[in-house]
Amino acid sequence: MRKAGVLILLILIGSSMLFIPKVKGEETMYSSLTTIGLKLGWGIKFSEKYLVKFEDVDVDWTKVKIRVYENNNPMKTFILAEDETGYYPSQDNILLAIKISGIWKDKGVVYVKLSTPMKLLEDNMVLNEGDSYTLPKLFPKFSIKLLDVPSDTQAKFRITYPDGETVDKLLEKDSPIKVPYRLNSDFVQSPFLVITLVSAKKDDEAVVDIYVPKFVFSNPQVIKPPEETEEEEQLTPTEATQLVYSDILYVGENLTIEYNNTKYNILLKSVGYYSRFAVLDSKGKTLEEFSVREGNIYLCTKAPLRIEIPPNSVDMTYNRTYVKVYAPLGAIAKPIIRSAKVTAELKVSTKDLLLGGDELIVFIKVKNEGRGNAFQVRVVAPVPNNFELRSGIGAWTLNTLEAFSEMPVLVYTLKPKAVGTYTLGPVIVEYYDEAGRKITVKSNVIEKINVYAVPRISLNVEGFSNSSWSNYVIAKENSTVKLRFTIKAYGNNNEYEFIKNASLLVSLGDFLDGKDVIEIGTLKAGEEKVVDSQYLVLKQGVYPLKVVLKFQDPLGGWHTIEYPNTVLINSVPPRIIVKENTKVIEKYPSPEELPEFIKEVLASQENATYLAEEIANITKEYLKESNKESPKGVSLVDVLTFIVIALVIVSGWTGYSMVKYKNELEKLKARRKQPRPGGLPKKEEEEISEIKVLTE
Repeated sequence: MRKAGVLILLILIGSSMLFIPKVKGEETMYSSLTTIGLKLGWGIKFSEKYLVKFEDVDVDWTKVKIRVYENNNPMKTFILAEDETGYYPSQDNILLAIKISGIWKDKGVVYVKLSTPMKLLEDNMVLNEGDSYTLPKLFPKFSIKLLDVPSDTQAKFRITYPDGETVDKLLEKDSPIKVPYRLNSDFVQSPFLVITLVSAKKDDEAVVDIYVPKFVFSNPQVIKPPEETEEEEQLTPTEATQLVYSDILYVGENLTIEYNNTKYNILLKSVGYYSRFAVLDSKGKTLEEFSVREGNIYLCTKAPLRIEIPPNSVDMTYNRTYVKVYAPLGAIAKPIIRSAKVTAELKVSTKDLLLGGDELIVFIKVKNEGRGNAFQVRVVAPVPNNFELRSGIGAWTLNTLEAFSEMPVLVYTLKPKAVGTYTLGPVIVEYYDEAGRKITVKSNVIEKINVYAVPRISLNVEGFSNSSWSNYVIAKENSTVKLRFTIKAYGNNNEYEFIKNASLLVSLGDFLDGKDVIEIGTLKAGEEKVVDSQYLVLKQGVYPLKVVLKFQDPLGGWHTIEYPNTVLINSVPPRIIVKENTKVIEKYPSPEELPEFIKEVLASQENATYLAEEIANITKEYLKESNKESPKGVSLVDVLTFIVIALVIVSGWTGYSMVKYKNELEKLKARRKQPRPGGLPKKEEEEISEIKVLTE
């Protein structure tokens, strides 16, 4: 029989690193025994009747022969390479999973990992705050107690081990509680108890699933061949083979290792290409000081410890390094509880807004400036009164915010709904530290966010004509006309609703001459300004005056408002148009037609007294000299001139009629210079259907 030295390597590797528990309905999760290294011919016995034995290996040490015994009877044999797994009794009915974790030819060692599936023991079990649950008698006496339900996704439990030791753990939706069980001084089965959170009601109850192993590796022990002697090579009980710590260590921190009722403190003194350590006893006395180069391992001479710094692990920025610490089987590393320091910073795109304009963009920056991790980080964004959340969700959550890290910048927008001065903030951030404490922090506050608005503006332009102000102005060519500009702002808050640097741009064209820019300045809500200005009428015509209001809003943006027809200026003299049937003929009434025409004009007026008196004033002088001159000698031009003036006053003729009448009047004056008998010829066959004054 081939002889080999005896080597028992017991490496405790947390099974959670290799087998991740899954919720029911998904991939099977496993409970594993501590990985063991065996020489040829050695085996591991457990539960009094099972033995897994390393029986043979090929010449190149690439495949090994593993046999399973039950009650000393060989049951199944596996030929396995590294990282391969055999299932007993079958893959469809797994009791044991036997994995070859490694084959070391130079040491003649095969590393075997034994696992068993976990089963659902309690399905959707409801626990109220304060309730407890203990595993059935077939299992070790583990008990759990629901201490608190801080949210709808968390529950805090107290786990009591069979030896009476307790530990408090926070259970989260995607992070189950995994509890190991120490079978004896050399072996651990992990996880032995798994608790997953199904649902929770804050401050009330939690619904959980509880998993336990299908098989318990009770009383495990290494079995060696009888012919092996005490002189064969084996590891001493105190050799540092168990990985007890694999995490970050900061300068100045102490990592406490407990082994065989003795405490060792590992102090990190400095970091660099060579990091400096010291090992202290329980009283703080230095046992040993040493340096470890990055990527190397150091075996302590004064304590059963081995310290490794993996490559690329030193972080000079934060004075820390990643370390691995090995100790003898049964040693425990006390966890280092670090404090998180979460801060929140609030910023905005601007502090001055225009109602109905751009929205307010808000930026939130959340950092963890502490050495500890922050869990279940919840950020609540502030929304001031009279603002509406336009984009973004208003609240964000993050499962873990690691030390010296930050969340992506959170952005959301707000739309103002009313003018005024507002305060934004603070941002509320809630999280749990590594000790399970709930912590709330607040951000800075941004004050004096001003919301302005442009008030509603009205503009009225009037001209002075016929002793009154009107939007219709009668003027003469080469005369001046007085215009009044009245501008008013409407609103409720003159502190935030106003325009500034306002001016009226008057379109004079080639019709008017005068001031084309009228300064208004600042106009606040509820305020009215009146400005008068004189203009010279350059020619005859009808001119609609266009005015443009140009101004700046409270934030300085330029705007214009056009008023195309503020006032109508008419400088065309009046004239009469006679309409016969459907044909328009431009002419004057004959002397014979004039009395009837005047009668009809007077009859058409609501108050004809004034017009009648004016006609009487014109005709009375001719009546005094009736013996000397016939009525036909009355000047038709004078009578018509008065009639036109009177009709303009009463009826408001338009420029078009006035121009035509002027032309006829000039023709009539020319005819009057030539003697003609009887006046205008009268057409008796045509009936005058309508005589009226038209305006435009």
